[in-house]
Amino acid sequence: MIKVVWTQYGTAYDLSQGKLAEDDGLSSMVILMLFTDARAKDSDVLPTQSTDKRGWPGNTYSEFEWGSRLWLVYREKVTNETKNRIKDYATEALKPLVTYGYAKTYSVTTARTGGHQISMYIKIQKPDGSTISYEAALRWEHTMKEEF
Repeated sequence: MIKVVWTQYGTAYDLSQGKLAEDDGLSSMVILMLFTDARAKDSDVLPTQSTDKRGWPGNTYSEFEWGSRLWLVYREKVTNETKNRIKDYATEALKPLVTYGYAKTYSVTTARTGGHQISMYIKIQKPDGSTISYEAALRWEHTMKEEF
């Protein structure tokens, strides 16, 4: 599988050796599962009074739904509730790893690592028993509305 990497600007392909790098697929799958927008549920509060529930059109043809609802919190204040929602959304998004046998187990923890930053720590145990860990630091740009 072509290796997908996470950068400060979003996802990208790894071209560090002058060509498309490859990986075993798990790392790329984790990035795509977390940072592809999942469709919001009817009960979700959409950001900025939007009516767009987003979602990835390819889910129509997939065995499982790709993506996470992390996009729902990108413009919220950094609070413990936001941190907990990030953990819940990431945990929900990664469930297919176990369901379809790509992982034996996984865990997600979150921590506030700065005034406007929350980090996700993901640990995955592969079917062969080996483990792999990921960290993603997400910076929040909460917008302040001025009322006139």
